[in-house]
Amino acid sequence: MSDDPLDALAETEKLIIKQEVSLLEAAAQNLANAVDMDALGNLGETANKYDIYTDDGGHKFKVIETSEACGFTGCCPSGRLCCNPNHALQLHIFAPEHSKDQAIMYADRPCKCGSCCAVFPICTQEMTVYSGPDSGPPGGDGDAEREIAYITQPFLGGFLSPELNVMDRNGDGDDGEQIATIKANGICCIGGICCDQTFNVTSPDGEYMGKIVKEAPEGIGDALKELATDSDNFTMYVPKALDTKKKAAMLGALHLIDYMFFEQGGSANVDLTSVMEGSCPEVTFKCCDLYCCGCVCPCTCTLGGGGDDDGEEGGGDGEEDADGEEEPEEEPEEEEEEEEPEEEE
Repeated sequence: MSDDPLDALAETEKLIIKQEVSLLEAAAQNLANAVDMDALGNLGETANKYDIYTDDGGHKFKVIETSEACGFTGCCPSGRLCCNPNHALQLHIFAPEHSKDQAIMYADRPCKCGSCCAVFPICTQEMTVYSGPDSGPPGGDGDAEREIAYITQPFLGGFLSPELNVMDRNGDGDDGEQIATIKANGICCIGGICCDQTFNVTSPDGEYMGKIVKEAPEGIGDALKELATDSDNFTMYVPKALDTKKKAAMLGALHLIDYMFFEQGGSANVDLTSVMEGSCPEVTFKCCDLYCCGCVCPCTCTLGGGGDDDGEEGGGDGEEDADGEEEPEEEPEEEEEEEEPEEEE
């Protein structure tokens, strides 16, 4: 067995990433939607877990998030209960064939202000990827030698199409060198429950290095999971001969993309508060996300709800039409206004 833990990625050409469904998280989110209290859903937010499979269905890797529920960075909250999905977190990637106790790679993502313009550092998403073996929380003094990639948004985040720059190490130093660019295959519109979303990966010279695909639901089970939870499925395609460090960087970028665009809850929200008012439940579907310069705004459509308000407005109009006394009185007033200039003449 090789001493380099990243050699577990050497034969990789296609990886299928499936996020595990957390029943507690799904229950909290749907309860919060039912009573129209979004903050309630954060109380059930749990750390993510992912299973990674090869094309033939073999279980290749396991990804486990570690994050604090109520953490702070300085005096600012950075825990997942109040800041998800932009909270501070670490991802640990295990290869059971290599070691069940030590991760082959791990990544660190600091807390950021999400869904806002990528101009200032506090609003610019980033992630640092390290090679294993995992010896503790990432970001320590001894991790600099293991750093293999630094992923960040460019200024204005790619403008109308999401973009990430992959550096071979933290770009704060003079020796940082860009090794890849990840750009969404689309303008302004990201995601959507009925279609795939592709992110193309190219070298600085424009050569193909692979792609990351957020998969659309394939069956009823996947569709229900997409509607009710924030669990998603991805596929990563890479050339077999690509350097293992670049493959590891792409795998880290895939998870950063998930937290940036696909961790905002399910694609359908059912609000039952309108039932208490005697009207139909209100169902909101997220069609896609609108993107501009790093800002993300959900595009939704709503069905049902609001029956009483519509009825009151309709009833008021009907009473005015039934009376019908004001409309005839307006006609003689207009005639008088027209006759006045004739009398003056």
